Amino acid sequence: MKLTRYALTLLLAVMACTASMAQNKKHPTFRTAIPRDSIRLSDPCILADDETRTYYMTGTGGLLWKSKDLDRWDGPYIVAETDPDSWMGHKPQIWAAELHKYKGKYYYFATFTNDSILIGNYRGNDIPRRACHVLESDRPEGPYRPMKDKVYLPANVPTLDGTLWEDTDGKPYMIYCGEWLQNWNGTIEKIALKTDLSGTTGKSEVLFRASDSPWSRETGTDKPNRVTDGPWLFRTGTGRLGMLWTSWIEDVYTQGVAYSESGTLEGPWIQETEPITPPNYGHGMLFKDFNGRWLMSVHSHNNDNGRYIRIPQLFEVDLSGDKLKLGRRLCTSEQNMGAYLFVFFSDPTHSLFMATSRDGYTFTAVNDGQPIISGDTIAEQRGIRDPHIYRGPDGAFYLAMTDLHIFAQREGIRETEWERDGKQYGWGNNRGLVLMKSHDLIHWTHSNIRVDKAYPDKFGDIGCAWAPETIYDPQAGKMMIYFTMRHGNGRSTLYYAYTDNDFTQLTSEPKQLFEYPDPKIQILDADISLLPDGRACMMYVAQENPGGIRMAISNNGNVTGPYRYIDKWIDFEPGACEAPNVWKRIGEDKWVVMYDIFSIQPHNFGFCETSDFKHFTNLGHFNEGAMKAVNFISPKHGTVIQITPAEADALEAYWKQH
Repeated sequence: MKLTRYALTLLLAVMACTASMAQNKKHPTFRTAIPRDSIRLSDPCILADDETRTYYMTGTGGLLWKSKDLDRWDGPYIVAETDPDSWMGHKPQIWAAELHKYKGKYYYFATFTNDSILIGNYRGNDIPRRACHVLESDRPEGPYRPMKDKVYLPANVPTLDGTLWEDTDGKPYMIYCGEWLQNWNGTIEKIALKTDLSGTTGKSEVLFRASDSPWSRETGTDKPNRVTDGPWLFRTGTGRLGMLWTSWIEDVYTQGVAYSESGTLEGPWIQETEPITPPNYGHGMLFKDFNGRWLMSVHSHNNDNGRYIRIPQLFEVDLSGDKLKLGRRLCTSEQNMGAYLFVFFSDPTHSLFMATSRDGYTFTAVNDGQPIISGDTIAEQRGIRDPHIYRGPDGAFYLAMTDLHIFAQREGIRETEWERDGKQYGWGNNRGLVLMKSHDLIHWTHSNIRVDKAYPDKFGDIGCAWAPETIYDPQAGKMMIYFTMRHGNGRSTLYYAYTDNDFTQLTSEPKQLFEYPDPKIQILDADISLLPDGRACMMYVAQENPGGIRMAISNNGNVTGPYRYIDKWIDFEPGACEAPNVWKRIGEDKWVVMYDIFSIQPHNFGFCETSDFKHFTNLGHFNEGAMKAVNFISPKHGTVIQITPAEADALEAYWKQH
């Protein structure tokens, strides 16, 4: 779909609706340690406040989040207080809020909209009263309140996305956008501010127009897009004045850069020929973190059937030269990561193993390749399978496993092949899960869950509870556990439930997670990942003779779905495989899909790699390609996560001594 006039109008309507809903909610749910990629926020702006050594993030919606590490955030806080008797009215929409520290005070630059006041109609578009305004506070966390001037910009002109800039003449200016809806060619403009930022002085001047962009496109022709959005000014290491701003290439949200030839706001402004960020990243700003590193904050943009999903993202940038250079995108929890942890089990031992890697290609098992936890010490069936590890929003590690020993009769642990009749309850029948939690990968709490006892009315007859995995559900604010179940000896499928904070019990009855299009096909072994564009991806196994790895997508980003079936095989195996696990390479926009190839002897793992979850490259097997297993063979059903070098060092050192 091309971004026609109707689509542009619809875009603004959807954004207005989203912003209105965000700020009209009287009591937004306050949460702590929220992963940045679990926050939904347009136009994220981050203030790194040296005084409090805290990062403050604002954006569209009039809310604020706080963080000490750019990774985990507390919030949202309601910080903006407006005057209901002013032109803004009782509950104005708030877009693109920015925090600026200026001469010892904190200022809240934002766009306010009062839909009850129309300032005109242009080419069929009703134009509400919308304008940039500034609030102030003595503290970065607010509250932010109006200053003396009730109006900063003319009442009959819609303006948005104001930002602060102090030019070479030492004067403060507001740089803002003239909205395309009225002039049909959006502008970037400047106007001088009073020295205390309490109002504006003089007249505004146009710096450039949307039509000046060589890269923006309206409908695939040479006609430029009309939109100007999100200006942010900066200086390079050579003193060159630049400006980030955002528009569209057809229906792709896109950010570019312009540079001032004179080095001042007067320009002239020369547009770079190519965008600065990848497609569907925009409305950026720059800040320096507490380690002196320059970062760009943007939001990713994903269209889910007209609903826009936007997530705060960070990129490293280099400002040392004559031009801004974009570096790698930083994933949540990735800033301090420098190693990988691989957990798995083995059929002969039914116990837990761990291996570490510094490069994500070569893995070495700790404890000289011996188990680090024996299955007979933690499981009712005296054996575990299918370990999955996840780092939660509290920084703790959550380890979930299947309580099942498939060789218990052979090992003399029980008298029968299975704990219940195999004809009635099927192969590998079990009813329990093993849950463990740790803050250091060494010392663990331990709980056993019996699904049949927890929910006897509905799940008292289950034939299996296999392959549990965990993920944080930001919508529920809880840890979610999802796993494979079947009733009796029936068809297996996927379920999810929630756990308590201590990871000791289920707190909700399991619900079905996904339904395969062919009801006769068994599905199992789900693995959920959050994608950079806000969607959720679920890899799973469909037993279609042979069984293999399939994928489903949740376009709205909810980890509970709904998931859309993708008619594509992911693995590269001629025979059956299972247990998919997706993990990201540190510092790269590359993801590895790992899977257990149980149809070959000896058992081995297969790997493929993707950067877009559409095209996958075969990496082969352990020790038959790029991926190496140093001191172990035939691993089964594992998980890889990122860890810090210090965590890897401590884990390795511990098992050298114990």
